[in-house]
Amino acid sequence: MKETINNFLSTKNIVIGLDAKSKNESIIKLAQVLERNGAVSDAEAFAKDVLKRESITTTGIGNNIAIPHGKSSSVKQATLVFAKNKTPLEWNSLDGSKVTVIFLMAVNSEDAGKDHLLMLAKLSGRLMDDGFVKAIKSENDPVKLLKIFAEGEK
Repeated sequence: MKETINNFLSTKNIVIGLDAKSKNESIIKLAQVLERNGAVSDAEAFAKDVLKRESITTTGIGNNIAIPHGKSSSVKQATLVFAKNKTPLEWNSLDGSKVTVIFLMAVNSEDAGKDHLLMLAKLSGRLMDDGFVKAIKSENDPVKLLKIFAEGEK
């Protein structure tokens, strides 16, 4: 089976209209989504691991997008959350832009980097495509978003 972004993402992990007031709050709220969906066993521990990673260097890659991620023993399965926040968040992004689009990657600390690197490579490749970025920023229907993620990955 060919690995795609949709191997790590499902409609239950798409959050439109996230109402976080800060980078830290957005990570905590998205960790809670993962715990509710059964991908992580302990949202608080996972969020702490992500925030620890975030303190090393920003994951705000520019163009209003951030890809926070963390390896954590509380992660049961490698997964990805796609979220759009209601208001732009300060993220110390590389281009100075505030973040509205968040891809939170969750990987188990025992993972030898395979899932994490595969997810990051797939995502990074797609985010270099201006048409893809425009499409995900303008679409708010989770089912249609999954289709956009799947396009171009054949």
